[in-house]
Amino acid sequence: MSLGGLAEVKISSGNLELLHLIKDLKEPRGLSASDNRLAFSLENQVIVVDPSGTYTFSDPWFSYIHTVSFHPLESTKVLVSSSGLDVLFEYDYRMESKVWEWFAWENGIYEAHSSDGDSLYLTRQKAQHEDWLKAGQKHLYISNPSKDHLPTAKRAAFINTASYEPDGNILATFFHEGSVRHINRASGESSVVLDGLKNPHGGFRVKGNKILATNTGKGQLWLKDEAGIQQYIGENLPDKAPEMLNAEWWQNAIAWGDLFVVIDSNRNCLLILDPKHELYDRIPYDANWALQDLVLLNGSEPDYREALEQFSTPLD
Repeated sequence: MSLGGLAEVKISSGNLELLHLIKDLKEPRGLSASDNRLAFSLENQVIVVDPSGTYTFSDPWFSYIHTVSFHPLESTKVLVSSSGLDVLFEYDYRMESKVWEWFAWENGIYEAHSSDGDSLYLTRQKAQHEDWLKAGQKHLYISNPSKDHLPTAKRAAFINTASYEPDGNILATFFHEGSVRHINRASGESSVVLDGLKNPHGGFRVKGNKILATNTGKGQLWLKDEAGIQQYIGENLPDKAPEMLNAEWWQNAIAWGDLFVVIDSNRNCLLILDPKHELYDRIPYDANWALQDLVLLNGSEPDYREALEQFSTPLD
């Protein structure tokens, strides 16, 4: 079990000032804020704080949750990327009920790779398992998600980020494929809208109907619209530890008006990019932190601090 935390910070005189820290949370990654609501994920659980209270929900197929995202129109719905088992869920958090699910394995994306590099098919369906068994196809049958876990290499899709399109359909990043896919909620069909990425994490629709993608392993942001793709490249930025050599890792990014805020993991900083004026600013953070996600708070959120403290799991 990995323990992490949730930090509330503000930028002050070019540095991050820590306002509050909730520690000892189990594998925190996903974070989302919208209007007066805050959502936060642990390894296999999602917590939402809104003015009416604190809500939690989980699912047997929640594993290695990477992101949570509020529905743009329906305020009680949250999209969850369960990266560890290649599945997306939508939940009504107040009802603690599942509204929609999308399993990559059942929508044409079921091929992973074994430790020796051979193709390894994935399924949760017993009939499919039996068919592959008869055919001699190397595969994994995940029948009990509470016990059957998939290491990174054995995931078929490894969905890092899932976010809503304005019409309620889905954008999702596929780590192994190096793509951003559009997923039709009604049909389950998916199509690649951006590819050629290395270990992508962020994939979102931003102002101007553009797709913002974090080309994580290359240390780049890609911004796609009808005219093509703009790339913002960070490999020549200073202040990277010498032992990192040529390695880059832009974990995720968000849009902030006309600016972008990037988590640059290998430089332990937030990069604030101003594409219009071709400027950037570097805001260092604690070198002991491994930032996963970030949101901008507008001050109307409920007091989430006490609500989330109860989900801390301090070490013995």
